[in-house]
Amino acid sequence: MAAAGTAALALMTATQVYLSMWDHGHSFVRMVSWQVASWAFWIFGAPWILRLAGRGTRLRVLVPLGLVLMAIHVLLAGLAAAWSRPFSVGEVGVFVPYPLVTSILVTLPYVVLVDPVLYVLLVVGGRALAASERAWRLQVRESQLESDLSRAQLDALRLEIEPHFLFNTLNSIAALIRLNDNPAALSMLLRLSDLMRSTLDRTSGQYTSLGEEVAHVARYVDLQRTRFNDRLSVVYAVDSACDPLPVPAFLLQPIVENALRHGLSPNARPGRIEIGARQDAGDLRLWVRDDGSGLPPAFDLLRDAGTGLRNISARLERIYGHHARLSLRTNEAGGTTAEVLLPATAPVVTVPA
Repeated sequence: MAAAGTAALALMTATQVYLSMWDHGHSFVRMVSWQVASWAFWIFGAPWILRLAGRGTRLRVLVPLGLVLMAIHVLLAGLAAAWSRPFSVGEVGVFVPYPLVTSILVTLPYVVLVDPVLYVLLVVGGRALAASERAWRLQVRESQLESDLSRAQLDALRLEIEPHFLFNTLNSIAALIRLNDNPAALSMLLRLSDLMRSTLDRTSGQYTSLGEEVAHVARYVDLQRTRFNDRLSVVYAVDSACDPLPVPAFLLQPIVENALRHGLSPNARPGRIEIGARQDAGDLRLWVRDDGSGLPPAFDLLRDAGTGLRNISARLERIYGHHARLSLRTNEAGGTTAEVLLPATAPVVTVPA
């Protein structure tokens, strides 16, 4: 780029000088050679000046340095003029002497007019490039920090879900012990042990396949059957084609837990839960439907939902942005349907690695 700029500057200057002396008989080739040799000084000086200015060098250093560089350029331009003899006239091959002092005096007006402007442009350009690079690095650093924060928040939300259902299950076991139903409490404790073992065996990442998520929910439901005895009926309406699709880990379990705790537990009658999944126009639609008590009047997800559902909503927002949502509605025949809609492919808004 510096070589191209120097060649363009040399050609422009040589053309201007040649046209201004059109009828003097000067050689255009010698003029171009003189200008190329003269302005080649900036090929080597420009990158160094850009770096020096970009490092924040003060003007009290840059101004004297500029004067020194201009003096050196005048000297080199004079030597180039003595070598190329741009203003020689007469027959080709006839030597016209060009003393150095004369050459310097000839080139001085051209150099003095352009050098200050070029030097200022290099200094300003160096400062601008350095500022742009610092801004870019700061933006990259802020992006990395934001990414790290988002990853940490996602991990915190995911890890908060695991002890949430653990505490609820332990409370259920404690309630069975207080009722002296020791066999049921022991059975529930053993199933909790199996569930926790499978939880620890699962990947620690944010995502899992829908098939693995449903299998985990099935183990959780099997654990809860001890509480409900024969009152709990669970139906799985999951399209097998959806099993390999990626979903956030621990997505369904808090929804099922919410249906059991708030939908079915308050009722003494038998209850039914349907867990389903299907692809719908490029989206993956998941639902947990119960025939329990339904939602209270004027229910608001962000205001009235418990920890599990709020965490799911927050995780979906962070992972998928506006491409995913959690919604709850009361069924016409009674009960509640919790529905999750998310892309059927990889997450749209992901946390960079």
